[in-house]
Amino acid sequence: MEIAMSQTNNPSALNYSDASLQDEENISLSHILHIFWLRRHLFIAVFVFVVISGGIILFQLTPKFTTETKILVGTDKAKVVDVEAVLSGNLSTDSAVKSETEVLTSKGLAKKIITKLNLLRLEEFNPELKEKGFFADLGPSNWLSDDLKESLGLAGDKEILTKEEQQERLVASATNIYLGKLKAAPVRGSQVISITFESTDPKLAAQIANTHAESYIIGQLEAKFEATQKATSWLNEQLAGLRAKVESSEKAVEMYRNQYGLSKGKDESGLVGEQLSEINSQLIIAKAEKAEKAARLAQVNQLLRSGTDIETASEVLSSTLIQSLREQEAELARKVSEMSVELGAKHPKLIRINAEILDLRGKIKSEITKIAAGLKNELTIASTREASLQSSLSASESKSGAHRKEEVQLRALEREANANRVLFETFLNRFKETSSTQGMEEADARVISAAEVPVTPSFPKKNMMLMLIAVLASIIGTAVIFIIEMLHPGLRTPEEIERFLGIPAIALLPTIDKKTDPIAYVLEKPHSSLSESLSSLRVSLMLSDPDKAVKSIMVTSSIPSEGKSTLVLCLGRSAAISGQKVIVIDADFRRPTIEKKLNVSEKSKGLTDLIMSHDGKYTDFIFKDEQSELYLMPKGQADYVNPVDIFSSHKMELLLQELKERFDLIVIDTPPVMAVTDARVLASLVDKCIYVVAWDKTPRQVVKAGLEQLLKASPNVAGIVLQQVNLKEYSSYSYGESGYYYNYSKYGQYYTN
Repeated sequence: MEIAMSQTNNPSALNYSDASLQDEENISLSHILHIFWLRRHLFIAVFVFVVISGGIILFQLTPKFTTETKILVGTDKAKVVDVEAVLSGNLSTDSAVKSETEVLTSKGLAKKIITKLNLLRLEEFNPELKEKGFFADLGPSNWLSDDLKESLGLAGDKEILTKEEQQERLVASATNIYLGKLKAAPVRGSQVISITFESTDPKLAAQIANTHAESYIIGQLEAKFEATQKATSWLNEQLAGLRAKVESSEKAVEMYRNQYGLSKGKDESGLVGEQLSEINSQLIIAKAEKAEKAARLAQVNQLLRSGTDIETASEVLSSTLIQSLREQEAELARKVSEMSVELGAKHPKLIRINAEILDLRGKIKSEITKIAAGLKNELTIASTREASLQSSLSASESKSGAHRKEEVQLRALEREANANRVLFETFLNRFKETSSTQGMEEADARVISAAEVPVTPSFPKKNMMLMLIAVLASIIGTAVIFIIEMLHPGLRTPEEIERFLGIPAIALLPTIDKKTDPIAYVLEKPHSSLSESLSSLRVSLMLSDPDKAVKSIMVTSSIPSEGKSTLVLCLGRSAAISGQKVIVIDADFRRPTIEKKLNVSEKSKGLTDLIMSHDGKYTDFIFKDEQSELYLMPKGQADYVNPVDIFSSHKMELLLQELKERFDLIVIDTPPVMAVTDARVLASLVDKCIYVVAWDKTPRQVVKAGLEQLLKASPNVAGIVLQQVNLKEYSSYSYGESGYYYNYSKYGQYYTN
């Protein structure tokens, strides 16, 4: 802090400040808790007031009941016929479910329910039926007559509405109210939509929720029935036109055929085309047969020319005659082989058999030659047939070329006729399907959970709201405590002083009965709490500077009426009782009070007279207290004296040095720091300064400002003395060590008050 930093020559104050800063976080929680404990009665009062007020309002609220209906959309069902173009709609997607949710909250559906249940007869939906409150007629405008309102321009333009317009406005207003009570939302991860409705009447809430769901499903059925009717009517109209188109296009095809002589073949193609196809097929077969026969003939001729393996030719092998001759030849060859060993090669039998073999071979060759001649004839016939078919093909192609353009146009007409026929059949089938579904419409949604009459209201939830009121009451009570603490100006504990000012509080002087003079009380009750506090203050002053004895003390404060003059006399008498030789100097020239309290004449000479004299001795300007060994130097009678000039004079410095030699303790009463500069000038001449603060009274900012000014003049500030402390209250305020030390309830038995 700035104050702590300015105390460069006051190590004790700096040490206290550092310690307070280090412990600030540690005591913050206990400080807060202590504030709560201190203000507990205020907190309880605020808490009870808020809870009772909230409870009264809560129990006066009109209860509202909420009920819920659930519908499943996009249900799968068996389809008799497939009429997707007319009736189908996939309600299984999230977007479709959201779309149906919008339908459920539409104004059109809401108006249907309002009309169906005649909700305009209820005050809940028709504000005009509500009775005006007591305060409604207390407005200033209601006290004036219509003529006076008109003359003052307060009448306004009255809008004239017809009954229909009034009804429309009522319905529009009721619709907005209705939709404000209605909620529809899809259930996540399903195709279910939850419909909730809120009303002051539980039975009405259930009735409206169920009616709303039923009307939605009925609306789906009506929409599908209307769509089916429209589709059937439209298809019927289209069929009439398509039927005429089919008849017209087929008639055009037949007329074109007859016009150009384009007969229709078996496969609906032209007769010329059919002939071309047939000739082509026969020509291909003829060419194949010719090639086959030519190949067979070439093989046989090749074998005849070579003479080798002629018997292996296919034409030869297939001849039964040749096969018989070959068998005979083989039998004779076997005999020759057997007889050549027994009879010899020149035996007549062998010669005769060999002759037979040669004869058989000649017959075989002759037969093969006949086969070759037959193949040649067949080849000639095949060639002739091929040539004939080729000629027929050429003739047909010539004929087909003459009708090519007409056939192209014919095919175009036929395609158009076929397309019209297919389209007509498609529409006819769709018409039959649509017609078959009339009266069989099914809604894409169904109610899976009907609304029931609620037993308990959904608003207000009294238990939860009471808890919220209690929480709110706690917050308000806490806020009130903190606001009061923040607005509280005074300082109350040494901990606050050290934390806010950075210097220690060296003493707390308790307050006594207002009728009792504290200066006399010190003498009458030497063992009282006040006397003990003064003794503690003297000890603190002795220990404040370990290097030298503290003999001169200046007492000041921020503002008047903080008890500094009383402290000066009490401290002086307390020290005098203990055996010290003490003198008190009244340096508050503007408001001197010391001499009054000690019954010294105001006309007595004093400090100003001594300083202004040339050869005066201090002993001529002091007085002895009648009730103690205390000495007093009053302000004096010298006029037109500037206190600053006196306090800054060399003679004042010499006076204090002389008094230190003659007295054990010098206590000087000075004006408040914030009022004049006297105390700041005198502070540099004394050993220590005491700064008096009225307990729980002087604003802390004022104390801080005054202390800053004093520290700039002199760093010898011993500390703060809290004056006029109520020990009973203080013991509850304080939370640190001082709280225990000054706890009146614990240590009061040691005092004699």
